[in-house]
Amino acid sequence: MAPVEAEKFLSYEAGPEVEEFANALDDCLSTPLSNEERRGRILDLPRKYYENALRRLAQVRPRMMRNGQDDVDMDADDDVANSNPASAELVKRLEREAQTWDLLRRLLPLRYDSSDNGQSASKTEQSSVDSGDLFKSFLASDSSARERQAVIQWLQSNASSGPDIDELAHELQQNADRGDIIAHGWLHTRSSIKLRKSVTAWPHLLDRQSPAIATSFHTSDGSPLVTQLDPDAATRQGRKLEPQDEYFERAIWLGCWEHLRRGSSLDTIREWCQERTEMWRAISTSAILLSADDNQEVTDTKPASLALWRRMCFSLSRSGGCDDYERAVYGVLSGDIPSVEKVALTWDDFLFANYNALLRTQLDNYILGQCPADVASNLTQSFPSFDAVQFHGEPRTVDMRLIRALEANPQIKDEANEPNKALQASLISKEIGQHLYQQGLIISSGANQNESTLYRSKPSKLEVNKERFFQSTQHYGLRIVAHIYLLINLMDKLNSKDDSLAPAFSPPEMRRSQQNLIAGYANYLRLAEFHELIPLYCSILEPPRSYEVLSYNLIHENEASRRLLQLRLIRKAGIDVLGFVKTQAWLLFDDLGPAQHGCPAKEGFSIIEPGPPTSRSGRPVRPDFFGDDERFVDQAHENLIRSLEWLVLVQETWPNVLSMGTKIYKFFLRELFCFKQSVKN
Repeated sequence: MAPVEAEKFLSYEAGPEVEEFANALDDCLSTPLSNEERRGRILDLPRKYYENALRRLAQVRPRMMRNGQDDVDMDADDDVANSNPASAELVKRLEREAQTWDLLRRLLPLRYDSSDNGQSASKTEQSSVDSGDLFKSFLASDSSARERQAVIQWLQSNASSGPDIDELAHELQQNADRGDIIAHGWLHTRSSIKLRKSVTAWPHLLDRQSPAIATSFHTSDGSPLVTQLDPDAATRQGRKLEPQDEYFERAIWLGCWEHLRRGSSLDTIREWCQERTEMWRAISTSAILLSADDNQEVTDTKPASLALWRRMCFSLSRSGGCDDYERAVYGVLSGDIPSVEKVALTWDDFLFANYNALLRTQLDNYILGQCPADVASNLTQSFPSFDAVQFHGEPRTVDMRLIRALEANPQIKDEANEPNKALQASLISKEIGQHLYQQGLIISSGANQNESTLYRSKPSKLEVNKERFFQSTQHYGLRIVAHIYLLINLMDKLNSKDDSLAPAFSPPEMRRSQQNLIAGYANYLRLAEFHELIPLYCSILEPPRSYEVLSYNLIHENEASRRLLQLRLIRKAGIDVLGFVKTQAWLLFDDLGPAQHGCPAKEGFSIIEPGPPTSRSGRPVRPDFFGDDERFVDQAHENLIRSLEWLVLVQETWPNVLSMGTKIYKFFLRELFCFKQSVKN
């Protein structure tokens, strides 16, 4: 086989993560372990891959900053990413990869919960009820709630990597016209009220001064101004704050929204509000705070009070407040969807709004179940609340329908179709099997002529939106989906479960298409010269597919020492060496196709040099009249010879060596006869 051109290798990214991922996988498969130990190691792989992505991300970000600081003429306010688009794109890519592994490390243990963990959950439920921690007992009683909490915490973790909250509120704080003062409330409104009192020499509430105060007391822009300074004044009186204080108020509520969106702990929110002398806002969020911290508990409050608190928050989210962010804060606390979606900007934000609402509705139903029947009935009849479970309909399909709705949302449609986000969505909606099936179709359809035999896939009539999947040239994406496939596949085998990725009722080509991800990744390892890793990944596949992938990726080895090394690695990976070399020989022999009838010439055959004869020697004979056939060996023929050389290396295969050797010898004799016939003609 002709060597691969050096420049071709430049298109194959082969960073240290390739070996690091393989080493972590090998640690799970090569060591003799009990089922429980192996289960623990496999479930720990997403964490290792997540931390690996974070390390690579940490290495890229400082380099971006250095590159951005090289230009001394750059405006300090310019985004550093704009100065280096390639690095900015790499950062985004690594962030998305880290998010994917983070999601998987949270969901996989919940979906492959061992029986021991189930018993411990029951014990947790009992102890939680005894201690009065309603939230923990609620989670212990409902597996769907545990999974939704995991998704919410994942979304909160994603949001926490965004810009600093004070930076987000910086422009609003500037418009508040108060310099660096972030405390002491509504300074401008307070000054207006004090000025009115001093001018009129009135020491009491302005409301009592005169009935005409409502029409004569205005803000600087002419709107009716509040006459009191309590937090509910604007809502209760239907009046305005001074414009500067409205910016300040909006900045505060934006900060509160961001803290809830990021899953900040109560201590963090309390400290942030205390700096602004706005402690009442922290208190209003404290009853049921779904923080990213697993140790966060619901306050020790009676169930009836918690149910009432949620309904009061819902009322404020729909009819209270002077700002969208204020209503969104109460929408998060009450489990409302419309008020939260109004400030949502990204796919994550919209998913958070819906999952938060679903989880809080489930929690509310659990809390009402802890109340006396008459109290629960009175609460539900007297105070409305948003029932997200009823809003979304059939519980079994709610996740899939929610993901479809997000994909159809024009505001986030492009983001929803980004390959990483589409992959994450399929994990959440439990459609990962279908997603990997379609991803396998994309990989195999993008194969060149030399790679087509590796996949052996028939063209599919399935309509696939290619934007939602990694292309065959995006090797980092192929690495991600291949490892997700093998993780789920290994867990299915370990738990003796049916193939969750390709259930019995699925189309027969579904499993093969999914396995194409491993085949494609093995091909990438070959092109990136990580040949020693190929047997490890092929061990994930069942025979004969594992033999096929090994055959087409290792046939290019032409040194006996490297072949022997590969045979040792194949045996170490638990693959039948004899089955591999026998299958390889038959596969490559079958690739020759049916025997040809007759001997068609490849091209015109000429012994004499072209051109007119000379007077001295006439027309000379061509020194290379055999043409290219003398130096060139067809790739399929060379592979056939190599397959026989692989067979010879395994002692137990001598009967197969003789049998296959005879077939190959007859084939080349026929080729030689055809060549002679073409010479005669």
